[in-house]
Amino acid sequence: MSKRKYQYIEILLVGILLALCILLYKKYEQIVLLTSKQVTEQKICYLTFDDGPSSNSEEILDILKKYDVKATFFLIGSEIREENRTIIERIVEEGHGIGLHSNVHRFDKLYSGVNVCVQDFEEQCLLLKEDYGIDTRIFRFPGGSACSYMNGQRQSYIDAMREKGFVGFDWHVSGEDSYGNPTVWSIGKNIFDNLEDYQNPIILLHDINTADVTVEALPGILEQIRKMGYEFGTLENAEEYIYR
Repeated sequence: MSKRKYQYIEILLVGILLALCILLYKKYEQIVLLTSKQVTEQKICYLTFDDGPSSNSEEILDILKKYDVKATFFLIGSEIREENRTIIERIVEEGHGIGLHSNVHRFDKLYSGVNVCVQDFEEQCLLLKEDYGIDTRIFRFPGGSACSYMNGQRQSYIDAMREKGFVGFDWHVSGEDSYGNPTVWSIGKNIFDNLEDYQNPIILLHDINTADVTVEALPGILEQIRKMGYEFGTLENAEEYIYR
C-alpha cells in the first residue's frame, strides 16, 4: 500500500474519531442540561402547622408518618410545657422541622413594640434550646408579617428579627382552618385554588385543639399534593419568605 493511501486512511480515521468525540460531547451536554433542568424544576411543597402542640398533634403526626411526609411546626411558647414534651420530642425524632411562633401569641402584647416582639422570640428560642436541645432560628410572626397590629412598623419588626439572626416565613396558600366553620371541602379548596401558581409553595394549616376538620382533611390534601408532582420538605434550609 502506498504512502499516500496510508495518509488518506489516517486522515479518515482521525476524522471519524473527531466526529465521534463531537457526537459524544453533544450527548453529554444534553444529559447535563436535562439533569440541571430536572433539578431546577423540582417542585417542593412546605407544609406548615401553626400554634401547637395540641390535642390533635399526635393524630397529625400519625398521618404524616403514614404518608412519609415531613412538615414544619411553628410552636407557641405557652404550649411548650412538660405535658407536651413527648409530642415535641416526637416531632424532632420523626424528622419534622420546628419553628418559633412567639410565646404570648397575643397581637396587642406582641406588637406593642419592636423590642418587645424580638425579646419574646428570643425567650422562646432560649426555652427550646435549654429545655429540649432544639436550636432553631426560623420563625413566623403571628398573623404573618403583614399583621395590622404592627401599626405601620412592619419593616422595623422584620429588620430587627433579621439582625438577631432569625429567618422568617410567611405562606403562599392557607387552608383557612383556624376560624369560622371550615369543612374538609373548604380547606382543600383554599389550598388548591392557587397551589400550582408556586414552584415551592408554603402551606399554612393549624395544629390546635379545635382543628379536628384539619385532621380529617389532611390525608386527602397529602394525596392530592403528591399527584400534582410535589415532594415535601421542611423549612430549616429554605430561603426566607416574607411578603413583599
